[in-house]
Amino acid sequence: MKNKELFSFALKLLSRRSYSEGEIREKLKEKAGEEEIETVIKKLKELKYMNDGELAEKIVEDCFKRNKGFHYIINQLFRRKIPQEIIKKIEENFDYEREFKIGEEVFLRNRNKNFSTILLNLKSKGFSYKTINRIGEKYGK
Repeated sequence: MKNKELFSFALKLLSRRSYSEGEIREKLKEKAGEEEIETVIKKLKELKYMNDGELAEKIVEDCFKRNKGFHYIINQLFRRKIPQEIIKKIEENFDYEREFKIGEEVFLRNRNKNFSTILLNLKSKGFSYKTINRIGEKYGK
């Protein structure tokens, strides 16, 4: 496959949704060799059509809006093939206070349910143990 066709294919993919570099590489592997893929990815980055750092921030923000916690977010970043160094930065700079506030809102919306059921719900949404423990201490019986 020629670079121009490969580039067009990558643009078509990116026009539908945001992809990480790893995801694009995987999609393009079916159609071309490593050298052609590298050329296309370089061009996409030059034109700022693809930026894993910005995509990671968008994923974090989207997860927060959907009331998801730390572990869920990190799992999403791995699943979307975000590079390890970006994930590490997000882990190091994670806003646990914001996670706590979101977890607290979820807890308070469900306060008529069993206490341990609510905490399990937070765990299933990927909230950190640190946050779950803080909520448990604050609202525990």
